[in-house]
Amino acid sequence: MALHPLRPAIGLRLAGLLVLAALCAGSAPALRRSAGGTVPTDRPRAALVPFENLAGREEQGALFSKVFFAQLVASGAFEMAEPGQVDEALDSLGIRPGGSLTPAQLRALGEALQAPYLLMGSVLESGWLRSGDVDVPAVGGTLRLVEAASDRVLWAGVHFRSGEDHETLFGWGRVMSAERLVALLAQDLLGDFREAAARRATGIRKEGTK
Repeated sequence: MALHPLRPAIGLRLAGLLVLAALCAGSAPALRRSAGGTVPTDRPRAALVPFENLAGREEQGALFSKVFFAQLVASGAFEMAEPGQVDEALDSLGIRPGGSLTPAQLRALGEALQAPYLLMGSVLESGWLRSGDVDVPAVGGTLRLVEAASDRVLWAGVHFRSGEDHETLFGWGRVMSAERLVALLAQDLLGDFREAAARRATGIRKEGTK
């Protein structure tokens, strides 16, 4: 799969920081880590809105959406609405997939899908990075959890991944598949979400014992 060339690594990190800061105004952003507030802990129903692609070709948004949906289902963190239902709801509401949604559109989509929460992501980077004598894939993205009724961002995360992140001697551990790298990126972000949910659950239990 052909991917767009990457911008310099410093630009990637700065872009991620700026995006996360915008997603979670008032929270101190941290690259490759989540930032956010109240995270539901009771496996509520949620819908994944198709990824907004800020990195180039349209098919990259579709790839991220497909991989992240599979990872979300596997995580068990939410009862996920089927992608076909989401597409049908977007079409019936006249909402362009992969674009920004207004508060009114968020409320309408949540009601149509009977999903109190919407998961919304953006593709920040999707390209290739030169590593020695080979090109390796590199990706970056954000994911945020939004309460549909209030348009409130409850949690957000940003991560970047390259195929050489866990490379050892003689190229062992190098990832050459863009799809595999997006899956690892999704695992990073959902791992952050699970940590946030676990911290909140612990806090709730502590409050209950007082």
